[in-house]
Amino acid sequence: MKRTYKATFVIAAAFSFSAISAGAQTLATGDSRTVTQPAYPGVCTTLYANYSSSQRSSPPTSDDTSRIQQQLNNCAGTGKSVVLAPSGSNDAFYTGSLTINGAGLVISSGTTLYGNSYSSSAQLLSFSGTDASLMGPGTVDGRGDLISGTPRLVQASNISNFIVYNVTLAQAAHPNLYVEGGSGFTAWGVSIRTPATRKNADGIDIDSLTNATVTQSDIEAGDDGIAVKTNSGNISNVTVSNTKLHGTHGLSVGSIDKNTVSNILFQNNYVYGKDLSGTASTDANGINVKTGPCSLTVQQVSYVNTCMINVKHLVVMDTNYNTCTTGGSPSLSNIVVNGAYSTESVSGAYTKIDGRNSSYPVGAYLANVSLDATAQSGDQYAKVGLDNSNDTPSGTGVSTSSFTMTGSVPSCSF
Repeated sequence: MKRTYKATFVIAAAFSFSAISAGAQTLATGDSRTVTQPAYPGVCTTLYANYSSSQRSSPPTSDDTSRIQQQLNNCAGTGKSVVLAPSGSNDAFYTGSLTINGAGLVISSGTTLYGNSYSSSAQLLSFSGTDASLMGPGTVDGRGDLISGTPRLVQASNISNFIVYNVTLAQAAHPNLYVEGGSGFTAWGVSIRTPATRKNADGIDIDSLTNATVTQSDIEAGDDGIAVKTNSGNISNVTVSNTKLHGTHGLSVGSIDKNTVSNILFQNNYVYGKDLSGTASTDANGINVKTGPCSLTVQQVSYVNTCMINVKHLVVMDTNYNTCTTGGSPSLSNIVVNGAYSTESVSGAYTKIDGRNSSYPVGAYLANVSLDATAQSGDQYAKVGLDNSNDTPSGTGVSTSSFTMTGSVPSCSF
């Protein structure tokens, strides 16, 4: 089933704050770079397909791994690309794991790169270095519906200026696109097509890096649609904008138990609780900040103009999401929701703002929020500023107060 919609947002040119509530709120600014639509890199070499997509269920025993890897090695460090192109009726490449260091991989229109015999503990495409890229408009198909094990589809590590552009990532067995470490990551016009039922198959994970943008993308995935994480270090200056999620676990920060998250901006995004086939998410979240009761800091995270349909957990800020064996001082502060709208929410839908204890309350601000389900579940230990919000947290250790913030409830068209 194909969905079409027109997205309309009412966005103020500037945001201002006048706080009566305790604490201070500063809207996140996200990626500090000026990010523009990517351009294709120069061509290092072009390879032509020897196989057909009709072989997807039974790939060739002798595949394209060595010839593609050889050309990627030849082009390493140049920033130029190896282009995969169709040849007559041949439109497919089949490979095991490939490594790409400081080079690009471009999959031409009408061409698919299929994962063949890659290890259950590895990933299909591994990127590193400076100016590496993965571009379409073709497709990378992990065959996650047919293979065993849980390899990642695309992994990028310790990158500088890594770009994923105008490409489709499909049928991952585990996360579709995982980027960890480094500075400068852009995902623009990325389509992800992995069904809602695929366990732990996140859309895009952004982990322990500085300056990242995900925009103009469309994500169908079996776990978090977007996840901001800190497994190996701090993360800061991230923008996620103008992106649609289908059947995922939402726009997420976490789950994490160490380091610092700061200056994360989610802006003008749509969250659909069902995937493109109409299958409901296994955990239909919208706005989702999830941590354990550990020694970590989450600060200056803003969700601006979020539209949600068929979602159950509408706004979640939870410091008791998972267990923790180290520390016990989670700090969630300056978490701002400015502009949120929900419709056709799942039966039993609710909001949850759950601080660790009176010493570590969640500091949150809800402005211009209009939800069709206003039940609360598990609210505790939070200081929440409210402005034009029908979502009113209550519970042990929860206090609310007034503040003002420029903006409005988004006008959403699903």
